[in-house]
Amino acid sequence: MHSSVFRDMCQLALPADEPMVEGCPVVILPGDTAEDWTLFLGVLYPKAYSTELPTVRLVAAILRLSKKYDFPRFREDCVRRLKQEFPTTFAEFDKVRSKWTFFQDEVDTLLGILSLARDVDLHSIRPQLYCSIIEMYMHAILDPKNTSLIPSDRFACLMGAVSLMKLQFTTTLSWLDFKTKPPHIPSGTCTQHDKCSQGAKAIFLSIANPLPAYWIFDKWNQRWDPHLCRACRSKAKEIYDAGRETCWKELPAAFGLPDWEELKALDFE
Repeated sequence: MHSSVFRDMCQLALPADEPMVEGCPVVILPGDTAEDWTLFLGVLYPKAYSTELPTVRLVAAILRLSKKYDFPRFREDCVRRLKQEFPTTFAEFDKVRSKWTFFQDEVDTLLGILSLARDVDLHSIRPQLYCSIIEMYMHAILDPKNTSLIPSDRFACLMGAVSLMKLQFTTTLSWLDFKTKPPHIPSGTCTQHDKCSQGAKAIFLSIANPLPAYWIFDKWNQRWDPHLCRACRSKAKEIYDAGRETCWKELPAAFGLPDWEELKALDFE
């Protein structure tokens, strides 16, 4: 019903010495696991309709088998979920950030999806995955004894963390660059020059030591507002918001990957 591979297989004439079990021909499925098939058969033939979000393990089983045996409907549903959870446009990313919408939130969900993306050649979700892993698992990335990441992924995360920290100083946080002439803050229409100048320095000190990579996409921090007059605050937010979109455009390059359009073209589907 769902697979062209099995549909064609059932139409072939059986050889005379075909092994049988309970009157049915035996099909050998090399390289598959019993766990994957148990999970997938539970979706193909459910005992009841389920509205629960799928686990990464279930989606991984479906994707591996649906790709190998051509179950297009199930493959498309899994890919859709992954791409909605990890979109390639900044506008869509900003809608779903910081919450799981299409998957169950389990321990090491991010690491499981990264492994899955590599196994099934789904490249366009990797930049955001790497970025999220930096935010949540930096301790594991820095620990050489931790085996939760393969060496190539660990290297990509380390390289990306450094690149993103540098990138935000020229984008989202460039309004805190006091060497520009004239400086962004205080702005040209500032109403309290000394206070805003000191306020900008206080903001810089509050985030610069240490400087976490996740500032790259966080929305404007309202705790900064009291440090700046209305004019300076408006100018800083304008630079900050534009910088977030610039960072998104540069995100794949931070991890040594091609741009968004090429990554989408490389996806297996």
